[in-house]
Amino acid sequence: MGKVDLHIHSNYSMDGEYTVLELFKIAEEAGISLAAIADHDNIEAARQVETYRTYSNIKWIPAIECTCLYNDLELHILGYGIDPHFSWFDDLHARTKKAHRDILKQRLDALNKMFELNLTVADFEIFFEKNVMNPKFISKYILSNPNAVNNKRLAPYVTGSYVSPANTLFVQHTMEFGKEAYVKCDLPSLNTVIEQIHNAGGLAVLSHPGNTVKEDSYLLNELVHLGLDGIEAYSSYHSEFQNVYYVEYALRRKLLITCGSDYYGNSKKYIKLGNTHCPMSEEEILEGFKRKGLVL
Repeated sequence: MGKVDLHIHSNYSMDGEYTVLELFKIAEEAGISLAAIADHDNIEAARQVETYRTYSNIKWIPAIECTCLYNDLELHILGYGIDPHFSWFDDLHARTKKAHRDILKQRLDALNKMFELNLTVADFEIFFEKNVMNPKFISKYILSNPNAVNNKRLAPYVTGSYVSPANTLFVQHTMEFGKEAYVKCDLPSLNTVIEQIHNAGGLAVLSHPGNTVKEDSYLLNELVHLGLDGIEAYSSYHSEFQNVYYVEYALRRKLLITCGSDYYGNSKKYIKLGNTHCPMSEEEILEGFKRKGLVL
């Protein structure tokens, strides 16, 4: 029985290491039979999958991972079975880039104060065309500077840890909601993202809920009420308890159950492609999509 991994990132995502065709090969070597490349706010990989998937023995589902806000909480919503040529996804990528660029100075001002730095928007201008100036990119820029290790306040973040890369730790401690360098970003609302995924013919699934919702059943109920179709119940980030919690919740609410590793490559060495802790077969997953009206 082949493995299922519906949350893979290509090099169209920041920190994603491999091209779409390279991921085809890696996934086959990992024994994957059903897969999806879901890049952050970028539809290009899904378009390439549509073009090249006949050359792969794996069944590939067109997908994207959309960043959005519910109140002040940032959520990631996976869109599966979408039309990769739906124009809103191009608008999403452009809007996301602009939104982060518009608040770059505010973020840099706060980080300069926290870490006694002297960063300016001009330092980042050469990256504007090809990159999103989001917290992960900013942290990568700061921590990759050879002088970072000599800054007493930055030094603890330079190496990170096995389970939390340096960039992740830095963002969590500085730019997430409630932290000193947090600046609200003009991202699309959860309602809009769910609506547009549906308009594109797809299903909307909450990504790695253990990282964001954290077993808050009241919040989960609110998200489902807004039209969420499913939950990534099995995730490489989840404990066994969390896997069971989200599966049981999805079954009670008749939601689609999916699984994903959130694989990037060597930027997150502890995550292996196909490592989703999911016991469900390809057929069971596809039957779940079918029950939600999506035949793949």
